[in-house]
Amino acid sequence: MFLIVRSFPLTNSGTRSHFGFNYDKNGRDWNIKGGKRQSPIALCKYNATTSHVPKLELINYHKLLCDPLSVINVGLTVLMRIPKTVEGEQPSVCISTEVGHIFEAQQLHFHWGSEQSRGSEHNLDGEFYDGEMHIVHKNATYETNNEAGRHPNGFAVLAIMLRNLKPPENESLALNEIFNQVSEISEVESTQNLGKSIALEDLFGGMDTGRYLTYQGSLTTPPCAEAVLWFVFQTPLDIPHELWQNFWQLRNSQGQRVLNTYRVLQDDHDRTVYLSEGKSTSQGTEI
Repeated sequence: MFLIVRSFPLTNSGTRSHFGFNYDKNGRDWNIKGGKRQSPIALCKYNATTSHVPKLELINYHKLLCDPLSVINVGLTVLMRIPKTVEGEQPSVCISTEVGHIFEAQQLHFHWGSEQSRGSEHNLDGEFYDGEMHIVHKNATYETNNEAGRHPNGFAVLAIMLRNLKPPENESLALNEIFNQVSEISEVESTQNLGKSIALEDLFGGMDTGRYLTYQGSLTTPPCAEAVLWFVFQTPLDIPHELWQNFWQLRNSQGQRVLNTYRVLQDDHDRTVYLSEGKSTSQGTEI
């Protein structure tokens, strides 16, 4: 058994965002009427099953995205909407257990802690990380996010653990570019364009996208719809300390610092968690 510890979070008591919720109590006060597949959860590769693992195929991830790409301070997170590629195709994923379904990339966003605490949502093998990036895909079968949220396969989310490490060991230059531009959006609703073009796969750096844990869960923000197929990569990416500090300076609509933007761990209710230890393969094939 792994000991799971998280530092006591700094909070901004009484704040309320225009989204109707905040992270003052990290989700404990959200009054969610969930079932038995809420997220995030603690994941342990030693307890995961390696048989019948859902396979993940990345489509158009290697193609440059249309410019301009921009990061936005929405008051609760930093968000980047994902446009079509320069060839007019939407980056997407296919999942072997979801025959006939394509999940189109919509946006990516971040969760982080503070100077004193870590801020990943999932816990891997007893460890929280400094932050977590989510790449959100909607099932193209459903027309709207609201409709997708009513189905158990409405979304697929790729989660990448992030470390504030000195010196960095496994960096992504594209991810560093996003973190660098965060310094320009400290005020809520401010936007900053990226200084270079990127493809989604550039965000992965040298990470092996064939190594992941996957399970059925929920969104981690209200209404926490139990509609997500999660793929949590095992290899973290490292962010230079000077770039991490940009996130700690972000402000919400009340002018207060945005810190500890994670939901607390949820009961796993003995859900099946699958482990893939495969190697990355070329574009257009399963991994």
